[in-house]
Amino acid sequence: MENRWNDADAAVAKSDLELRTYSSCLIGLDPELVLHGGGNTSVKSTVKDVFGKEHTAIFVKASGFDLSKMGTEGFTALELSKLLALSKLPELSDPDMVREVHRAQFEPTAANASIEAIVHAVIPYKFVDHSHADAILTISNSALPPSTWQDLFGERVGVLPYVKPGFDLAKQIAGFAENGGFDRHDALVLENHGLFTFHDDARISYQRHIEIVDQAQSFLVEQFGSPAPGAARQEDPVTIARLRKAVGAIAGFPVVSRPACSVTPDFAPTLAELSRSGTVTPEHVVHNKPFPALIVDDVQSGIDGFVDDYQAYFDRANDPELVRLPCNPHWTVTDTGAIRSFGPNLKRANISADVARTTAKALIYAYKTGGWQGLSETDLRGLEYWELEQAKLKKAPKGPELTGRIALVSGAAAGIGRAIAEHLHSKGAVVVGLDINKAVQDRLQGDGLQGWVVDATSREQVENAISRIVQEFGGLDVVVSNAGIFTAGANVEDMPDDNWARSMQVNLDAHMILARAAIPVLRHGFDPTFLFMASRNVPAPGAGAAAYSVAKAGLTQLMRVLALELAPEGITVNVLHPDAVFDTELWTEEALQRSAARYGLSVKDYKRRNLMKAEITSMDVAEAALALVSRAFRRTTGAQIPLDGGNDRVV
Repeated sequence: MENRWNDADAAVAKSDLELRTYSSCLIGLDPELVLHGGGNTSVKSTVKDVFGKEHTAIFVKASGFDLSKMGTEGFTALELSKLLALSKLPELSDPDMVREVHRAQFEPTAANASIEAIVHAVIPYKFVDHSHADAILTISNSALPPSTWQDLFGERVGVLPYVKPGFDLAKQIAGFAENGGFDRHDALVLENHGLFTFHDDARISYQRHIEIVDQAQSFLVEQFGSPAPGAARQEDPVTIARLRKAVGAIAGFPVVSRPACSVTPDFAPTLAELSRSGTVTPEHVVHNKPFPALIVDDVQSGIDGFVDDYQAYFDRANDPELVRLPCNPHWTVTDTGAIRSFGPNLKRANISADVARTTAKALIYAYKTGGWQGLSETDLRGLEYWELEQAKLKKAPKGPELTGRIALVSGAAAGIGRAIAEHLHSKGAVVVGLDINKAVQDRLQGDGLQGWVVDATSREQVENAISRIVQEFGGLDVVVSNAGIFTAGANVEDMPDDNWARSMQVNLDAHMILARAAIPVLRHGFDPTFLFMASRNVPAPGAGAAAYSVAKAGLTQLMRVLALELAPEGITVNVLHPDAVFDTELWTEEALQRSAARYGLSVKDYKRRNLMKAEITSMDVAEAALALVSRAFRRTTGAQIPLDGGNDRVV
C-alpha cells in the first residue's frame, strides 16, 4: 500500500479544508481503498457567517463526489452542534435524517452531505478518514475467525459488527465513543463495511490508514499468496452480442457491456456460488445487484435463471411497499470464466466492471480461506432498496437519445464521417470511428469516442475491428458506412484502369466488406440500423465522373438489396445522397476558387448553387444521419434521402 503523503504538497494548503481536500485525494487515488465514490472524509473546523460570527463546523464529503478528483467544492459545511444533537435522538427515520442534516448546512444550495455525516460528527477527532479498503473487507467477509483482527492489530484497532449506514451507524459509533472506544484505539473496522482512522493531525490519520491496510494486505499475501483474476479474454463476438441483447431486453433499454476480468473455467461456478453470500461492501449491491448471472451453454437460459432468482430474492422481502427494480443482471460469469459488466451507459458499465473485478479478487481469496461471509440477504436487500439509495438513482439525469447504443462510423478521420461520429457521440452513443488516416486516433478522443486506424478495403482489418468493438462494448447497433474517395475525373474512353478499380474498391467493395462483417452482430443490436453514404451523383450523375458515380450507384443498389434481406430481422438500411459539402479537408480555399471560377461564380454563390440557395455543411449531414439512425426512423428502410438543398435534375 503506497503512502502518497508529501510534506511539500501538504504545505501548500492554506486552510483546514484545503488540507482535508489534499489528504482525501490521496485516499481516492488508490482503487484498493475506494472505488467510484466509495468512502468519505471530514474535517472539523470553523466558518464565519455574514455577520462575522464564527461557528464550529464539520466539512463532510458531499454525496456524488469522487475523492480522487474533487476540490474543496466537494465538501459541505454543517453546524457540528446540530449533528451532535441529532446523534442523541433515540431514533430518526431516513427521510427525517436527510432533512435535518440538510437544515444543518451553512449553505442551503450546497450538495447534500454524505449519509454518514452524523457518524463523522460523533468521532471526537478533527480529521476522519473512511474507506472501503479491499484487504480489510476481504478479511472481514472471509471464513477467517474473529480472532484474526486481534492477531493482526492487537488493541490498536477496534472492531464493530455491521449495521446499516446512516442513523443506525451513527448511534453505534456514538455508543462506541461514550464507552471510551476512541481513547483506546487508533482505528475502527466496521465488519462488512470498511475502515475508519482519525486524528487531529491529517497526516497521522492518513498514515494510520495506509499502515493498517498495508498490514492487512501483507497478511493476506503471506497466508494465501497473491491470487487475482486474469485479464479479460477474447470471446465469440456473436455470443457477447446475444448476451448484451438479452440483458438489455430485461432492463428495457440498450446497455453497454464491458469486459471485467476472467477466472479459470473450473472456478467460474464456484465464484458465482460464493457471490450469493453477499457483496464485498454494502454499496456494491447498488452497483452490481446482490449476485451475478451464471451463463452456462445457453445465453437466454442463463439470463432467465437470473430473472427467476432475482424475483425470488425480491419476493422473500414480503414487503408490499417495495417496487421491484428491473430483473437484469449487472454482471455475468460464463462457464468459460469470462466476467462482463452491463450498464445503461459507459460510465455505469465501467463502474460495474471495476466492482466485478474487485469482487472476483476478494472471492478468490475467500475461497482459499474456506468461504465467504458477506452481508445477509436481508441486509443486502435493505441497502439495494434503501430509499436513500433509490433517491440517488432517481435523481440521476436521463441520458441523451442514443444512450446505451454502440455505433461504428467508417471514413471518420475528417469531414462528414468525423462530424457524424462526433454528433452521434454527443447524443449519448459509444462511437468508434474507423479510417486509414492515422489522424483519426487524435481527432476522435473521449469517453466513449475512439478513432481506430483501419483500412476499409481489408476484410481482415474490418472483421478484427468489428470483433474488437464487440469485445470492448458488448455489441453493435449503428453502422454508418461512409468510407470513400473521389478519384480524378476522366471520360469513360480515357478512364485509367486503376482509377476505375480504386473507386470500386473504396466506394463499393469496402461497404460490402463492412456490411458482411457487421451483420452477424448487428442482428443482435438495439434498433439496429445501417446507413450508407452515397451521393447526388446517383440520381444526377455528371460527365467525367463515371468511376465515382457508378460505384455510388452500386452502393445504393447494395443498400436496396440489404434492405430487402434484413427487414425481416428488424434491421433498417437507408442511404443519404449529400452534395456540395465543402467544409471538408478535400476542399481547400484554392480548390473552391478554381471550381467557382469555372462556373463564373463567387465562392459564396458556388457553395449555394441549389434550389434553396443554402450552403450544405458536414453538420447538416450529421443531423440527417442522426435522424435516420434514431428511433424516429425505426420503421423506415430502403429509403434514399437527398441532402443537396434541392437539385432541379433530381427534383
